[in-house]
Amino acid sequence: MESGIYRAIDANINRAMEGLRVCEDIMRFTLGIADYSEKLKGLRHEVASAAGMFPREALLDSREVESDSGKFYDLPGEKKRESAGDMLGANIHRAIEALRSLEEFSKLVQCDNRDNLFQRIRFSLYSLEKQMGSRVRRDDRVRRLRGSLYCIIDSAFVQEGRYTETADQMIKGGAGVIQLRMKGAPAREMLPVARELAEICKQAGLLFIVNDHADIACLAGADGLHLGQEDLPVSEARRIVPASMIIGISTHSPEQAAEEEANGPDYIAVGPVFDTGSKNGTTLEGIGTDAVRNVCAHTGLPVVAIGGITPERAKELESTGCASVAVISYIYRNGAIKDNCRELARMAKSITVRAAEGPDPG
Repeated sequence: MESGIYRAIDANINRAMEGLRVCEDIMRFTLGIADYSEKLKGLRHEVASAAGMFPREALLDSREVESDSGKFYDLPGEKKRESAGDMLGANIHRAIEALRSLEEFSKLVQCDNRDNLFQRIRFSLYSLEKQMGSRVRRDDRVRRLRGSLYCIIDSAFVQEGRYTETADQMIKGGAGVIQLRMKGAPAREMLPVARELAEICKQAGLLFIVNDHADIACLAGADGLHLGQEDLPVSEARRIVPASMIIGISTHSPEQAAEEEANGPDYIAVGPVFDTGSKNGTTLEGIGTDAVRNVCAHTGLPVVAIGGITPERAKELESTGCASVAVISYIYRNGAIKDNCRELARMAKSITVRAAEGPDPG
């Protein structure tokens, strides 16, 4: 019986260590999230230290690799991983299950009343799993922002009752991000629209972002929240929204962008890049492509260029290093939303290819 106990303990020490190591490598090499890689490494070393309570010779003597008929048995779902996040989740649970088994089997060997170290490590991993899951989803949303056409559904351009139709045309035209902006609309009116668009975007695989309203973004299940200079500071909004939600901030100069970066946004919108009309009929003067280039050169965050952008002006943005372009008025030109989006989406992809090479120092 004792040999069987040590055999189970040995197998689960290996499972826990292996699962944690895979998670550590995903965070370090695949996702590039060094802080969580270090935390996982720390837990792996704690497992190794806790395993020291068992006699090493007894563990090795109990090991029966050749006769273990279940060592190569995998369920169908274990034969393939859909993504790094999927692989991370599978290996976290592998480690957690192994730790639970170690927690129980160690009671048969440990004769004193010391705290069960494997229990403490297991609960630490539960907490870390939640944190990492949110971080991975948030990082994935930021990644999907890059190279996407960022379309804004603005109530100033879209008639009431036509928000769904507008989103459908944007999706068919190749949009990657849709933001809902309903300036001045009552929250009771905006919430059902946001919920419907969130579901449409989810089904189509697009990012859905709510402008201004953190409460509506949360209730609608949006992927992100976009804030202006007169809205909540990013650092305060972060206390309200889920940890997996991305937050963008509008800025209008390189200096403003530098100030906002310290508040922890996930992306920075800068503009208007080109001269563009305002809601009251006046013209907003563009800050120019040099300002966009300046922001891109001094931040590691994705930069979204906005304001007066048309396909004809695309080449002027190619050397700036911006990660995406956000468009409003051109999308609605002549009512050809789908065709306009298709043209703009090609432009956004071209700009991103150049952005991967880094901003032109000018």
